[in-house]
Amino acid sequence: MTGSRSARSPGRRALLLGSAPWAWRAAARTGLPAVRIGVLWDGSAVGLAASGQDHLVAARLAVNDFGYLSRGYPVELVDAEFDRRPDRAVAIARKWFDEANVAAIVDLPGNVAPMQVQDVARTAKRTVMNTSSLNSALTGTGCAPTASHWMDDTIGLTRTMALGMASRGVGTWFLVVPDDPASIAFQADATAAIESTGGRVVGFIRHPSDSMVFARPLAAARDSAAAAIGLCSTGAGLIAQIRQAREMGLLDAGKEICAFAATIRDIHQVGPLAARELWVGTGFYWNRNEKTRLFSRRFLEISGRMPDKPHAATYAAILQFLRLVDALDSTNAETLNDAMRRDSLYFFGESGRMRLNGRVMLDMGLYRVKAPDAVREPWDYYEPVKTIPAVEVWRGRPKAGCALMP
Repeated sequence: MTGSRSARSPGRRALLLGSAPWAWRAAARTGLPAVRIGVLWDGSAVGLAASGQDHLVAARLAVNDFGYLSRGYPVELVDAEFDRRPDRAVAIARKWFDEANVAAIVDLPGNVAPMQVQDVARTAKRTVMNTSSLNSALTGTGCAPTASHWMDDTIGLTRTMALGMASRGVGTWFLVVPDDPASIAFQADATAAIESTGGRVVGFIRHPSDSMVFARPLAAARDSAAAAIGLCSTGAGLIAQIRQAREMGLLDAGKEICAFAATIRDIHQVGPLAARELWVGTGFYWNRNEKTRLFSRRFLEISGRMPDKPHAATYAAILQFLRLVDALDSTNAETLNDAMRRDSLYFFGESGRMRLNGRVMLDMGLYRVKAPDAVREPWDYYEPVKTIPAVEVWRGRPKAGCALMP
């Protein structure tokens, strides 16, 4: 197998709920170089919305399901927390590449850290499969030939919602936006998506990004002439907005309330009584088909929570990576990433493609949160409304500064 080799990395964390540090299939043909995959996660209050140790659950399930590499190479997982600090994420990535011979990194939420780690990986000629960040610049100005983006980004999420609403005759929007650079970029992608479907943004309001009181911005949205209200927040801020929107009657006021980046865990925390009739777009829902249900129930048994798109993306990306390592007998990042861009990608019974800029293109789903009396089992919160084909979500996407795109 091609690729550099080094001694086994010390300091590996216990992976699941107190289990001992381990190396998967380490006993297989001793003396062979290990294929190491690093899970670089964020346990901060902000990062836990998309990251955290649940990515280790998804990674271990992927390695378990893949089984042995045909030539007997052991597969090992390493992990570290970077606590929302880009400098720490870069330092960990460099150490993994230089000292531990880590072949690929997954997870990596946030905006700045993923861009900087992609640059490090490009120089080191190692693979990054981002499975947590919403940052669309990862396949734009920050694109790299050794990187791919498996998580739904702000372009995909806003295009899904705009297309879904346009199909229902909804064309005017009011956006509620946290006042920080990442959210303002989210707003720009939302505006472009809405305009690309023939709609228009009739107004927007920004609020302090650390605020948990949203009476003023929600009142402005309620009083606007818009047919749809787009919420650009994530995590705790979004949860608070949904609750307060219900209390203020926005979800009963005849407007479509659209949470661009809501997760199943957000809805679980809010509860279907408060979140009913909220619109959500995502590339993964645990109850979508038999394969998503099988994975998700195994994940739930271990973690106590249903997976969201980031966890499903980590699982699928690692499986794809190991299949190619096995088929090509190589961990060379350029070789593997070239193959990823040529071959079909498999995602829980569905197939997709990867663009030259590393963007993974999969069908997206438009869902509406069920009323409590329609929920048949725990976590059964989404009513599927429309599948948006990948070719529509990503149609005409601009080069966006990526030199890899023709």
